[in-house]
Amino acid sequence: MLTEQDFINIEKQANSIYSNLELQIIEEIATRIANFGYANTVVINDLRIAQEMGYLYEDIIKLVAEYNNTTVEEVNRIFYEAGEKSLKFDDKIYKEAGLQPLPLNQSESIKQVMNAAIVRTAGNLQNLCMTTANTAQTQFYNAINMAYMEVSTGVKSYTQAIIDTINNISSQGAVITYPSGAKRSLESAVRTNIVTAINQNCGKLQELRADEMGWDLMELTAHSGARPEHASWQGKIVSRSGQKGYLSLNDIGYGEVTGFKGVNCRHDWYPYYKGSTRAYTQKQLNSWKNEKVKYNGQKISMYDATQKQRYFERKIRQDKKDLRAQQAILTSNDKNIDIDQVQAEIRNIKATQKDHNAQLNDFLKQTGLNKDNSRLVI
Repeated sequence: MLTEQDFINIEKQANSIYSNLELQIIEEIATRIANFGYANTVVINDLRIAQEMGYLYEDIIKLVAEYNNTTVEEVNRIFYEAGEKSLKFDDKIYKEAGLQPLPLNQSESIKQVMNAAIVRTAGNLQNLCMTTANTAQTQFYNAINMAYMEVSTGVKSYTQAIIDTINNISSQGAVITYPSGAKRSLESAVRTNIVTAINQNCGKLQELRADEMGWDLMELTAHSGARPEHASWQGKIVSRSGQKGYLSLNDIGYGEVTGFKGVNCRHDWYPYYKGSTRAYTQKQLNSWKNEKVKYNGQKISMYDATQKQRYFERKIRQDKKDLRAQQAILTSNDKNIDIDQVQAEIRNIKATQKDHNAQLNDFLKQTGLNKDNSRLVI
């Protein structure tokens, strides 16, 4: 079984795998925009843009490759730690029931599922990161053309056009575009991919172990601030075979994107011995379901409060992207750029960042929630 704290730790480890990659990609694009030097050109040279796009692609590929070199090994470690902890908890219950589960390294079916999940997840992460190289080329091309148009038509000064264009790049971030058209930042996509993959993998391992033991009933974990649709079934008993009197796999949406062990789900399960003491009382579950905190004189649900905290954290991460992007302009050799104007923009971003930090701290003080430093880094 994995606890809420286990998922928090997994999330921190996920962040560390590609730590700083998104900032480096944003900085790479911003630096090239600032160095392009098109102030006095009458017509943008498409050949030169194409060359720059090629260089940008190659540099980002190299950058991603450096991170990917350690990805498989790190993913392997995180997966095995989670899998071993999950089954160790379950095996203790099986042994108390008089059963003898095989050690993790002696179960061939479990090892096969684990290894397949590790290879698949590492591959997914590398593919996610590689797509950013293609996206970066498009971002660069659109940015150059927009800045040129604004300067050539007199809409903005040369420096202001570059500042605004690079701000736009940092607000987009290193973007992952899915086949559905949906977009997510690189750091968000990586974190979601790892947390979800590990939880689903542990679920499969637990199912295999339950099959080996001929076990049917599983008790679901519960935690404060669960999303409303999950709060209705958390802490209850599930019958994998569909016995009457218990929840079924369909009742908890097992295998669905928004259900149990779906995207970003932090619920787990473990063997339940019929008649044994339940981990959570109905009173405790009801308390979590109806839990509220006070913010600015209004009561809000714990789930809404955690979403509000995520909002503040995203603001702070965005400030860091904006700051790194504008600082990249200072490395430019373009004499037409007004450095004082860029410095003023940097000071404004730092002031905004200070305000956002103050807002988050005030929110945490009022609600009593804890600061999650892992969500304040890129």
